Amino acid sequence: MPGYYDMSQHGTGRVFFVKVRDYSNPHEAIEEFLRDNGVGFASIQGIGGFEWVRIGVYSPEENKYYTEEVKALPGRVLECVSLQGNSILGPDGSYYTHLHVAVARKPGEVYAGHLVDGRVDPFLELVIIELPGSVEEARRLLSHRWSKA
Repeated sequence: MPGYYDMSQHGTGRVFFVKVRDYSNPHEAIEEFLRDNGVGFASIQGIGGFEWVRIGVYSPEENKYYTEEVKALPGRVLECVSLQGNSILGPDGSYYTHLHVAVARKPGEVYAGHLVDGRVDPFLELVIIELPGSVEEARRLLSHRWSKA
């Protein structure tokens, strides 16, 4: 049986619409927003643009990500057609944000994977949904993010 955490019993959390500005690091911007608003666990969705991204695909056999940097063509942006993921405040007080992204460099040329790093240009429009309930319960499910077990 897959691990799960039933949050439906906790009602609805806050829902934020956030505009991340030019040249921001998406992970840093999201984590700063979550910390400033006291959000312990959140689901994240977005669209917008990037100057560049570093995306990865994970190899479980090797326990590592294979990454590739994708840059916008001159005079264009990488069109972010989808960004989604979640973030949780870990037991050490750091946020552990896991994002996936699909970006188009030009029509028909799309890159997708785990968002390792990037630079926003001109902006990202995000919907951040606070996931209510016990952050401790969610931490048990996501403990692989900060532990080697």
